[in-house]
Amino acid sequence: MTNRGPVLVAKDISFNTGDGFVLRNISASFGAERIGLVGKNGIGKTTLLRLLVGELKPTRGKIERIARVAYLPQHHKLDLSQRVSAIVGAKGPEKFGQFGLKNIKVDRVLGSLSGGERMKVMLAGLLASNPDFLVFDEPTNDLDSASREAIYNLVNRWKGGMLVVSHDRKLLRLMDRILELSEQGLKAYGGNYDVYKEQKDIENAAAARNLVHAREGLKTAGTQAQTTEERQRERLKRGKERREKIGMSRLELGHMKETSENTTARLRKVHIQRVKNAKRALEEARVKIPPENNIKVDLSSTEVPTGKLVAALKKIKFSYPGSEPLFDNFSFEMYGPMRIAVKGPNGSGKTTFVKLILKELEPVAGETILGAQRIAYLDQNVAKLREEDTLLENAKRISGLEDEAARKWLARFLFKDAEVFKKVEVLSGGERMRAALACILAGDKPPQLLVLDEPTNNLDLSSIERIESALMNYRGALIVISHDEDFVRNIGVEEEIELG
Repeated sequence: MTNRGPVLVAKDISFNTGDGFVLRNISASFGAERIGLVGKNGIGKTTLLRLLVGELKPTRGKIERIARVAYLPQHHKLDLSQRVSAIVGAKGPEKFGQFGLKNIKVDRVLGSLSGGERMKVMLAGLLASNPDFLVFDEPTNDLDSASREAIYNLVNRWKGGMLVVSHDRKLLRLMDRILELSEQGLKAYGGNYDVYKEQKDIENAAAARNLVHAREGLKTAGTQAQTTEERQRERLKRGKERREKIGMSRLELGHMKETSENTTARLRKVHIQRVKNAKRALEEARVKIPPENNIKVDLSSTEVPTGKLVAALKKIKFSYPGSEPLFDNFSFEMYGPMRIAVKGPNGSGKTTFVKLILKELEPVAGETILGAQRIAYLDQNVAKLREEDTLLENAKRISGLEDEAARKWLARFLFKDAEVFKKVEVLSGGERMRAALACILAGDKPPQLLVLDEPTNNLDLSSIERIESALMNYRGALIVISHDEDFVRNIGVEEEIELG
């Protein structure tokens, strides 16, 4: 990339969908840096990307594209009957080597490729267009570890500029700068994700202190206003008694009364303004307080004795009709509160492994043993929750708790007040996963074995942190399928099983 100045500039852009503004007064310039864009789901990150690349037009403001920009959207509208050649063009195959696609022929149908292979083909096609600036929207979502590594390698090698929306913390650590999109606008943080996180922690601690000071300020302003009012009334009373005692004329009394009332009104106005200012400061301090991410709940009832056999597969053989065996003479044992991550490329049998343990699939040969009396399985679709029911109704149905107990339990999982009356169908992906965990971990008999299948897919960073926090309270055995290395590490996984 020869141009070292800005290649993409947004000047005071706003975007209105018709139902209201999604973005307001956003300004930013992008050059030869690798930039990560973060923010909660629904805040407008994808909308901003689509505006920058020209898929959408801003309602107000201006966007300048000074160089060639290539865009990889999160949801790819591919015709799977197309051939690879339709995506990569004439020069695309030249890029196949860096993505491990040397064995892929250009006449292959896209539908015959895995999700990771299709992603790599699209990347090869993008790079073949010789862009100066790359815009990626959740490029590692739904990819296995090997395909994620291809993305990381591309980012490390790329010499041009790049803007990436992602909740993949490993990918965000490769960035030079982080932009955070929030209700307050776009804020820049120099450095990668770890630097951003450290700075956010400092900001959040300062915001918490400011909130305490603002509350104290409002209390002080109110007390001072009340004290001043009482003192002024007392002065007026004493002054009136003194003037009457010395026999002042009615005209003089009236003048003194008017002067005193004017003074009282002026003092009252000053203190009313001080209280208003204190209230405004308190509201501004509240806005800067981030949503709570720490979940603290007693889950001692989920504890599993160290030597207890939780689950075992004994010399399992399994294959789907017409396919090669996924498992042949495979054995596995799990004891006590172990935390195990199941890893492997897509198609290696991770979900099949879980279904064999849950006895949802029968092996051709071998034996499945379940020592855990109670087991819960959650995937990214959280099918246990009824879409048309409220969160509270789901919690009562699944846990058997009464109304008040269910509300208190949900509050521990950060669902408070009117939030419990939301229907599941309106919840975000992160809220759904957290709600499902709250429901299945409630009651007298929570699961001794919890199985999670890609629980962080499509979640924003804040939601992932909440799920991590909830799982650190859990005392039972845990099996998790996840390509998110940070998530696996943060929930205390002790052992990994590599399939494929």
